[in-house]
Amino acid sequence: MSKKSFALYIVLFLGLFITGDQVLHKVLIKGLNQYYGIDEPNEIALVGHSHLMLGLDKVRLEKALDKGISKYTREGVNVNDRLVMVRQLIDENPNLKTVIYGVDAWTFTGEGLSDNSYKLFYPFLDSPNIDEYVYNNSEKLEYLTKKHIKSSRYNELLLAGAVRGYFNKWDNLKFGELDTLKLKMEIDKGNYRKIANNEANITVFKETMALLMANDIKVVLLYVPTIDMLETIQKEEFDETIQIFKSQTNGDITFLNFQEPWSHRYELFFDPIHLNPQGQKKITDQLISFLKTR
Repeated sequence: MSKKSFALYIVLFLGLFITGDQVLHKVLIKGLNQYYGIDEPNEIALVGHSHLMLGLDKVRLEKALDKGISKYTREGVNVNDRLVMVRQLIDENPNLKTVIYGVDAWTFTGEGLSDNSYKLFYPFLDSPNIDEYVYNNSEKLEYLTKKHIKSSRYNELLLAGAVRGYFNKWDNLKFGELDTLKLKMEIDKGNYRKIANNEANITVFKETMALLMANDIKVVLLYVPTIDMLETIQKEEFDETIQIFKSQTNGDITFLNFQEPWSHRYELFFDPIHLNPQGQKKITDQLISFLKTR
């Protein structure tokens, strides 16, 4: 094969690769946008991690309220990630009126969530805000690879989200009931997630609230219940966290605490912080009742 023919094959291969890469990315990003509802003109958005994801039924909410809802909940996201998510929603959806922001006793702890949660934002690197966030948190070679080879931005979780978006599947469920005896044994051993309110995380949270208020978006700080045993073991720290949420309330921000009476209903939990389908239904219905009176 001549050098000229070889060079032609290389150019053809690169052209096909770049085209295929762009096409695949466009297909997948459309599915993800549909799954999270990022660029849809919904008035309500849910923002949080798996605690909120498993705590609320998006479809049930939409039917009861007769409104579209963006469910932008992602596994392991911390307060910094959620600030990026809120900015993304504001940039993409000028119709946004209310954000239901998931909170819990560990919102400001910072430990126990994914250290690599920034990778969940790879598909959205074309957004300047997200590009900056990923650049500041990732290795530079990793960043450059994801920036220029768009199909490499998707892991198994993101691919599944894109597919679910195309099939309109928003059911997030964990079946089973919490083994309370095992949990008590783990607590006695000190094997439980500790509550520790980090000032830097509190500052980011307050910045998020200020951003939402500046854009005339009302906020519901929703505490989907967690099991009471984790509350009582660190009562002082728990109460301190609750007080931070209460201190943010005003005409635009409401703190909605569903710990009572549900934190004592162990049959509603899959694990200490995640609800099972029965629990999800109870909390979704209680939120519906609240939102219908607003």
